[in-house]
Amino acid sequence: MKYFTSRFLVLAAAALFTCGQMTAQSFTVHKKSGETIEYNISEVDSLVFHETATPEQPAAPRIGDFYYADGTWSTALKAEGTPIGIVFYVGEATDFGDHATYYKQKDGNAPLGEFHGYVVALNDATYFDGEQHTVWWSAYNSNDEGMGCSTTTTDFLGYTNSRSIVANAAAKKGGLTGEDDNYPAAYYAIVAYEAACPAPAQSSGWFLPSAYQFKYIYDRAYFDEDNSGRACLENSFAALGESLATPLYNDDAEYWTSTEKVDSYGLSTWAYYFNFDKRAFKAGFIADYRKNSGMRVRSMLAF
Repeated sequence: MKYFTSRFLVLAAAALFTCGQMTAQSFTVHKKSGETIEYNISEVDSLVFHETATPEQPAAPRIGDFYYADGTWSTALKAEGTPIGIVFYVGEATDFGDHATYYKQKDGNAPLGEFHGYVVALNDATYFDGEQHTVWWSAYNSNDEGMGCSTTTTDFLGYTNSRSIVANAAAKKGGLTGEDDNYPAAYYAIVAYEAACPAPAQSSGWFLPSAYQFKYIYDRAYFDEDNSGRACLENSFAALGESLATPLYNDDAEYWTSTEKVDSYGLSTWAYYFNFDKRAFKAGFIADYRKNSGMRVRSMLAF
């Protein structure tokens, strides 16, 4: 006995029915779900077939792609979309200690799902009221044991660091605020920037990056070093223009990270920042400084 797909079996039955060749009294449809449906030809009035379009699958993201408020991305800038970030790393950064299992969607409950990569925001979280500001990491406390963030400068743990800061701020301060005696760098990266530029619901939400996430961008994803027009953040920022985005490589661009420095006594009065300052003698470095020092803040998210 020969077996056919349901489509061909129905077509065969329809042909018999149409031509009046009643050699078969019934036909059976075997669905892919395992369900079997039998039809008596004498009860069939007509058969109508519909072509169902297969939804177009989005292209895999690339470094330099534009990321939009609806959670989509594209290599060429879309006129109808609202860009909110630029992709700087594709896939899970497992080589740098990060894993998709660490992440939740922005609501903090649902799993992130398929992990596509990492996005850096188009503008500083500390740009508001029409001007650029700097903020502290936290107030100085000589007995500060830190917020439980990573202390190595070679990981991609900005998200888990930020979750730790949020949890500790809730326990110690009743939640993040922009006040100096709280944790203003994290507040501006996570809370204030979300209010100004909401992240897509299916993303991780904005977080304060780790030191190496900035370093990776500078070393491997930012510059079009041979001026070939290749996909990179430098060219993507240029395509957006200053009305939509503020390039990372800019004057006085020193950014707080979520990576803490812990001394030999187990105390953490300093944290790491990243230098993107184009006027520096040699930009592109990670350094540590007192937490009660003013730096800019730039948010990131995972999607």
